[in-house]
Amino acid sequence: MSGVIVLVLIAIVFPLVFYALNGRLAKMRLKENFQRMKIEAVAELRNHNREELAVVKQDFYNKSKALKSMAMHLEANSLLKDKKVEQATVNYFEAIKGYLHGKDFGNFRLLINTVIDKCLPKLNQLQLVHVFKRMDTTEEDYFAELRKIDHSEYARQEIMELRLQMEMVKPAEIGQN
Repeated sequence: MSGVIVLVLIAIVFPLVFYALNGRLAKMRLKENFQRMKIEAVAELRNHNREELAVVKQDFYNKSKALKSMAMHLEANSLLKDKKVEQATVNYFEAIKGYLHGKDFGNFRLLINTVIDKCLPKLNQLQLVHVFKRMDTTEEDYFAELRKIDHSEYARQEIMELRLQMEMVKPAEIGQN
């Protein structure tokens, strides 16, 4: 009879215990996998949100530069109308830089052409030096900054054209300040 009891234990009880333990282990593994997947999903979501936030911040920065440039542009137009060419050129140069930052290439080109057609013919080399002094920069540094902003070289041709036209500005006459 004891052999039968042992056989019953082996045939019935052990498989039940085995299934019960195996089920608990499977539940624990499933729970661990779920926790790991949840942590990975949260990390991925945070990373995605950081990337999206960086894009939104950059877009906001670009748009704010473009808006500031619009104000400088309008002020420069008014100064040019009042024949204050030197100060108008300062504002146009600042607006050009801002439009390039803001990727507003239409207004960027418009102002390049305005400076070339309406400002440079009325300025001499000494006045151009004053323009860059008012901007707390040099001509070299200004153009280096434009090239740096235009890392995709989308506006390279316009920048080079402006630089070329500035080299052709008439020298200052003797006794002129």
